[in-house]
Amino acid sequence: MKALLLLVSLVGSMFCQASIILNADLNFGTVIVADPSVAGTVTVSRSGGTSSSGSIHVVEKGHPAELVLESFPVGVYLNISTDILDDELAHTQLISQGELRVIQLLHPARVFTDRYGRARLVIGGTLQSMPHAGSYLDGQYETTISVEVSY
Repeated sequence: MKALLLLVSLVGSMFCQASIILNADLNFGTVIVADPSVAGTVTVSRSGGTSSSGSIHVVEKGHPAELVLESFPVGVYLNISTDILDDELAHTQLISQGELRVIQLLHPARVFTDRYGRARLVIGGTLQSMPHAGSYLDGQYETTISVEVSY
């Protein structure tokens, strides 16, 4: 009888719909590009640390993205891959004059599910300002990344 119950629960879990819940977007914080003609970078680590170089200065630090992966099999490794769909960030209100690009995403290659079939995925990244003759407009910039989870 125990073997039958185990088999039923395994079959039931194979038909469950897994889900990915976004708890927080990757946010590079509030930054100033002091000299648009000089390249700079901002990196937000997976632990939340923020660093900058070149012409970018951090005024208010950002935070990594946080995703909760649910309804996966218990005790398995989930393989994580990401793709930056459009590396150039777009101003949310206007056409931007400067070029800001996400050049790297920082995340583990895989995460392990807990006894409830859940795992937490934290993603950091690096933003780069490209040398540009014009200035950067104040405001919010955004882009989209794709996250693929397989097991």
